[in-house]
Amino acid sequence: MMIPKTVLALTLIAVISITPAFAETMAIEVDGLMKVNHAVSYTSTGIEIESISADLESIALIFQVLVSESESEGDISITFDRSVFDAKIAGEDDEFFIIADGEEITFTEEKDDTSRTLSFSIPQGTEEFEIFGTILFNESFLLKLEELEKAQALKEAEERKEFYASIAAMDEAAQRINDKIAAEKAEAEAAAEEESRTAALMAACGDGTVYVDGECVNEGLLGPQSEPVDSGSLINSVFAAMGIGLAVMIIVWGIFRSRHKKSSVVESDDS
Repeated sequence: MMIPKTVLALTLIAVISITPAFAETMAIEVDGLMKVNHAVSYTSTGIEIESISADLESIALIFQVLVSESESEGDISITFDRSVFDAKIAGEDDEFFIIADGEEITFTEEKDDTSRTLSFSIPQGTEEFEIFGTILFNESFLLKLEELEKAQALKEAEERKEFYASIAAMDEAAQRINDKIAAEKAEAEAAAEEESRTAALMAACGDGTVYVDGECVNEGLLGPQSEPVDSGSLINSVFAAMGIGLAVMIIVWGIFRSRHKKSSVVESDDS
């Protein structure tokens, strides 16, 4: 049996034009601290989910998506594990609520005792959609998350403390350097000012005058410059002179006595 060429061509066109659907499993990121793996699975046509994050306050899952530019819209079916994400009121199933770029999205649902599957379409250009429920994670998970958040807060507080301490230490070091530079500058400026003032005063002194102790003094009033006297040498000179004088006196006394004795002998002989 031969298949008409027209039917074969239409079949090939239909096969080629069908955009393949991909089955994926995604993890849910929670406050940047935890990831819940294998909590969400989906199949899509023309839609790629880039990330899923949890909003614990709104009890919602936020999907960052990329819709194919070759399609006017993309189709997606998302399955949730009821132990992770669900919508219930008074123990009975409630409706989920889907928003895509500010617009409410209609959907169909299939469910059983362990999971719920939502199927819907979103237009090209959509970057994000949110699904709101009433239950997000169980109590033990939330307690563990709370412990992680406290530990993270303590870690961040310690990091801030160390950061501010290092900033304060650098500020103190910079202040010490600035104080030293300012002191050296002030000292240099004072020395330069004194040198300039002294040079100006010395230049102001006329011929025959010199600058002494902050004022110009006539050279003639200063008198001859005397050399300092060594008191030790002076004492030695005095004692030396006294010794010489004593020796001279002894010699003179000796000569006088010798002459007196000779005179006495002559007088005795004459008698």
